[in-house]
Amino acid sequence: MKSAYFSNRALKAFNRMGDVLLPKNGQFPSFSEFGGIEHIDDLVQYAPKGDIKDLNLLMTILSFMPTFVIRWLVNKMQNAGNMGNGGVGTLFRMLNFGIRGLIFSCYYTENAGSTYQGERPIDLVGYDVKRV
Repeated sequence: MKSAYFSNRALKAFNRMGDVLLPKNGQFPSFSEFGGIEHIDDLVQYAPKGDIKDLNLLMTILSFMPTFVIRWLVNKMQNAGNMGNGGVGTLFRMLNFGIRGLIFSCYYTENAGSTYQGERPIDLVGYDVKRV
């Protein structure tokens, strides 16, 4: 998979973090199995270039980290509301909002990855997009 905005290492980190947030569960595929990351460029094409560059660097660094570090980061991001305002708490809340938003948007989409053959998560939850 190629991206105009993210390195292959960064995409690998998105898949790893996505699998921590959205593991295979019953009929639901894991994040990486679904392959929605193939469409991440559609989500970030209008984002500020500096923000994407910084996110690419962060995710590239995370791609080299062991899984327990990814799990620790996800836990800190999810519990950032308990850290108070300012400082590290704000940073973790921003990461939670940004990274989680991209991961969930790539997963709960109409666009599966090119090799995925199963039911899409939006179909499994019964969500139907009505366009006017």
